[in-house]
Amino acid sequence: MILAQPILIALLAAAVVVYFARLRSRSSDTFLIMVCFAVGALLVLRPALAQKIADLVGVGRGVDLIFYLAIPGLGLMILLLFARTRDLNLKLTMAMRELAISNARVFDSTKRTE
Repeated sequence: MILAQPILIALLAAAVVVYFARLRSRSSDTFLIMVCFAVGALLVLRPALAQKIADLVGVGRGVDLIFYLAIPGLGLMILLLFARTRDLNLKLTMAMRELAISNARVFDSTKRTE
């Protein structure tokens, strides 16, 4: 076992712990995170497996395969975060409109204040 393997496993485990402790944890999210952790840990512990899978799909190196999978995954994550931010902005706008309407005062132009 090389030194990088336990470090990478610890980082993956820390990411899972932080996700569950600070972020949401619906059952589908839990399953997805656990699968990603298991695959990441497996590829860290058995780097030759990534090379074998890369050979099966016609990619030059295992590292290239991991990057080819990671880049669209990161793009999807960015899109999901953008969609969530947009949804939160819409909810905030609606709440502020309701607050403004409920606190609105009727202006009577016939009254003069001097």
